[in-house]
Amino acid sequence: MDELRALGFRTVPVTAVGEHTISGFNPNQLSEALQLGIKVAVRDPEETLPLLGRVLDAVQRAVRQMPDEGLDWTAPDRDRPMREFAYHIFLMVRNTIRALSTGATPEGADTEARSYSSFQQIAEFGGTVIDDFKGWSANPDLDALRAPIADGAEGRNGAERLDLVAGHSVQHMRQLYFVLEEFGVTVEDRLPDSELPPEYVLTILW
Repeated sequence: MDELRALGFRTVPVTAVGEHTISGFNPNQLSEALQLGIKVAVRDPEETLPLLGRVLDAVQRAVRQMPDEGLDWTAPDRDRPMREFAYHIFLMVRNTIRALSTGATPEGADTEARSYSSFQQIAEFGGTVIDDFKGWSANPDLDALRAPIADGAEGRNGAERLDLVAGHSVQHMRQLYFVLEEFGVTVEDRLPDSELPPEYVLTILW
């Protein structure tokens, strides 16, 4: 942690290659730093936006099926209870679309979920995020989302950020399905892996 802070970061993953540091999983920056000569194509927003909309709907359906006695259940080696985990999925999308809309990263933490006393309430919060997302994605500025970031700028462009949050949402959706089955709940109306990009459908790691 001290080393991470010394590099100027407070979140993981961070990759250090010599004096070059890379925040998060950014295949193109990693390839450049390691001189691999590999260019990873970013999914176009025209494909990512409808996919993310379907995933958000599926996450909300899964959250509605969670039994409330599991609100404070935690996975092995993790302190985050399920109420914060479920809230986190919607929060990441909300923060991403607000950042893309305004250029500023909004405030918000998973711990806000502690005020929720049922998964139904979390699903209703998810409904507000879905409404915001659908309103924003109905007429997005695709050229702006596709525009490359300025030379020397840190971070990702809009298309990359959408691709990242879509993959993040898919992985957590699949974890929700796994937990529901662990709770003895037969998942209804699940979004099958066959309808998801293959690079999103990886072995589940909690």
